[in-house]
Amino acid sequence: MTSIRLQKYISGAGIASRRHAEELIEAGKVKVNGQVVRILGTKVDPVKDRVEVNGQKLKVNSLIYLVLNKPKRYMTTRDDPRKRRTVFDLLPSDLKNVVWPIGRLDFLTEGLLIFTNDGNLTQFLAHPSAEHEKEYEVVLDKELSAGRIEKIQTGMMIEGKQTAPAKLRIHGKTVYITIHEGWNRQVRKMFSAFGYTIRSLKRIRIGKLKLGNLEVGKYKTINRADVI
Repeated sequence: MTSIRLQKYISGAGIASRRHAEELIEAGKVKVNGQVVRILGTKVDPVKDRVEVNGQKLKVNSLIYLVLNKPKRYMTTRDDPRKRRTVFDLLPSDLKNVVWPIGRLDFLTEGLLIFTNDGNLTQFLAHPSAEHEKEYEVVLDKELSAGRIEKIQTGMMIEGKQTAPAKLRIHGKTVYITIHEGWNRQVRKMFSAFGYTIRSLKRIRIGKLKLGNLEVGKYKTINRADVI
């Protein structure tokens, strides 16, 4: 079998994202054939080489894909120092330490959140250069003016950065906005920059994967092909 980069092998085995795998290597948590390896890019043969992470021999797990309809007032994190509820509270106990979310939704945002143990998919969807469409349903305190619509559709400045043109569908105070970037709280910042108050914000699509009628707080299993 062709040798592959160590961090890719670890993430492909489903125990960590590519970035986390790199952190584990640099921290000295990974051994290859009994020797600690700290050099990123080290090549391994998955058939011949023995890889250990945190003292445990690496085993290739079945890949898992879930979609959750995140409720408001849940943190997209495994643990919260303020003891707020997290999205992991909504998953079965046997999966809580197996999967991780791809990206985040802030505390007051609800909607589509993907969980997986597929490090390669995580890298593909979360990489800054990836331009996967993300669609949100936004309910505002008042209707968008024509001038604001044009600004959003052609690109606008947020905190010194230029956004890419966004797609809009408008039904009164409800706006459906599709963006490609994934900046922190981007949609909220775009509307607040014009003085609008967001009454509710929900992500309803990532790429071709739609939230559909999945009940708030519930999850379902999906296939990799549903995402890409």
